[in-house]
Amino acid sequence: MSRWKASGIHLFISGLIALSVAAVMFFIWYPQPYFEALGGKRLLIILLSVDLVLGPMITLIIYNEKKKSLKYDLAIIGFIQLSALFYGASVLFEARPVFLVFTVDQFEVVSARDLLPEELNKVENERYKSLSITGPELVTAMMPKEIEERQKILFSALDGGPDLQGMPQYYVPYMDTKDEVVSRIKSLNDLSKVRSDFKTEIIMQAKQDGYEKSTIGYLPVHAGNVFITAIMNTKTAEIIKLVNIDPWG
Repeated sequence: MSRWKASGIHLFISGLIALSVAAVMFFIWYPQPYFEALGGKRLLIILLSVDLVLGPMITLIIYNEKKKSLKYDLAIIGFIQLSALFYGASVLFEARPVFLVFTVDQFEVVSARDLLPEELNKVENERYKSLSITGPELVTAMMPKEIEERQKILFSALDGGPDLQGMPQYYVPYMDTKDEVVSRIKSLNDLSKVRSDFKTEIIMQAKQDGYEKSTIGYLPVHAGNVFITAIMNTKTAEIIKLVNIDPWG
C-alpha cells in the first residue's frame, strides 16, 4: 500500500469519527442558535483541524511498509488523535447549555460548567439537579423574598461568584411566572430603533407561522459573551423562536 492510500484511508476514518462527534454537538448538545452563539463553531473547527489534517498528514510522512515499528507508530498517532478529540469534546460537553433562565427582564443561558457543585447541592427539586444533554430546559429564577438571601446573591455576584441564574435552588417552572414574563416583553418598536431590517423579517416569519403582529415581542438572551434575541408571544410568554441577532445592535 502506498503512503498516499494509507493517508487517504486514515483521512476517511478520521472524517467519519469527526462527523459523528460534530453531529452530536450540533444537533444534541448545542441545538441552534446555541452552537454559534456560545462559540461551538470555533472550537469545532479546531477539533476538526487536528483530527482531519494533522493525523492523516503525519501518516503520509511516516508511512513505510518496510518499517518494523509502523503498526506501533500508527497506533500512537491514532491514540493522540482520539485523546485530542476526547479532550475537546469533553470541554464542549461541559460548556453545553443546560438551562435557559428568565431573570427579571431577560433570559440567561446557563451552561453545565456555570453550575457549581455547592449550588447544585442546595437544590431540593430533583428536576433541577439533572443537567440536560439535549439542549437547555426553560425555567425562571425567582429572587428570594428574604432580604438576607437577596444580599447574599448580590455579594456573590459582586465577588465574581454565581449570580441568581447560577443558583438552581431558586428555579421554578417557567409557566408559573407567565404573567411576570409577559409584563417584561419588549415591543418590536423598540427593536426597530436599532434593527429596523430585523423587525420586518420577524413579522414576515411570524405571519408565516400563524402569529399576528400584535402578539409578537422580544426579550434579550444573554448567551456567554454575546446577546441573541428571543421572539416572544406577548399573550402566552411562549418563545416563538431564538435568533442569533444582537438586540442591542
